[in-house]
Amino acid sequence: MQQIFKLVLLVIALSVNIQVMAEPYIAYKNNLKCGTCHVNPNGGGLRTSFGNLYGHAMLPVEPLKLTSADVGKINDYLQLGGNFRSNLEYSKDENKVNSENASFRIDSAQLYLALNAKELGVTFYLDQQIAPGAAVNREAFAMYKFSNNHYIKMGKMYTPFDIRLEDDSAYVRQATGFNFDSSDNSIELGLDYTQSTVNLFISNGTSSVSNDDNKFLYGVRGEHQFANARVGSTLVLNDSDSSQQKIVNVYGAYTFADFTLLAEWDWILTKQSNGQDRTQLVGLFEVNYQWRQGLNFKLTSEYYDPNKDIDENQETRFSFVTEYTPISHLQLRAGIRVAESIPQFEQRNNDKLFLQTHFYF
Repeated sequence: MQQIFKLVLLVIALSVNIQVMAEPYIAYKNNLKCGTCHVNPNGGGLRTSFGNLYGHAMLPVEPLKLTSADVGKINDYLQLGGNFRSNLEYSKDENKVNSENASFRIDSAQLYLALNAKELGVTFYLDQQIAPGAAVNREAFAMYKFSNNHYIKMGKMYTPFDIRLEDDSAYVRQATGFNFDSSDNSIELGLDYTQSTVNLFISNGTSSVSNDDNKFLYGVRGEHQFANARVGSTLVLNDSDSSQQKIVNVYGAYTFADFTLLAEWDWILTKQSNGQDRTQLVGLFEVNYQWRQGLNFKLTSEYYDPNKDIDENQETRFSFVTEYTPISHLQLRAGIRVAESIPQFEQRNNDKLFLQTHFYF
């Protein structure tokens, strides 16, 4: 029975699947900034009217005629939105126990709210995770947009760090700590030019309700768009009483024909007060091929060196995902992921197959 189950999942993974609107390659493919499709200028979360139109008519194979693009728009001042992702997963850990597991689970469910006073240039934004588990506030901030489209934000929000991948389990998201599970109380100044964007930010650096010392996290990110490419870099300094962490990263994207390539490389230096310093290297390379409207194939390669001073302790991971959007507001996703670690961590050698249903508005 298990062999049949695995075979069915594998066949589906190699034939059918879906796109996720938080996926940055969509913006890169169309040479758009994240703020074109999302209320948050850094991407993710509630979609703008254009983002809703893209997800309604341009992303799927067939637009759904029963709803409009702005289905969550209450009026000119109030807008609602949401994401719901449910998974069927099979995983196998290649350790001494050789354990296997198959289960249904809710991957995530969020509700979004934006209150816009456009004549004042002010937006109040709320991102609330309602499942799995207890409700968690992910973002709650106020944003003021200047007449030249620059902006300032204050509140609880995600740090504007490199490529805004939807996959929080990616090595580049786990090792750096900047993912959709790690918003922080902060202030951010965004300088939005025609082809360039600069973000200056200060946060607690703790991802907690309040700071635990008198030091902060400081960072700057810069990005420039070309005709069919973009490059960017982020610098972060997080100082605390027990340690100091510096992160430098470079990332980029390139589009040709129906292919969109993404790459990211992070260098992480952590200096401990006891003198035990550690340097980590982590990278990602992703190839997206849009075969036809509503159908995208994604191949990803990941690399992680948890300590540069230790030889041959690197981990690698490879993923193949098919993304299929049959109608508006519904995405189907399937994939296979193979992780390879060192002999000391056999439990990190694992294979994973998954199916995902994604509803969005």
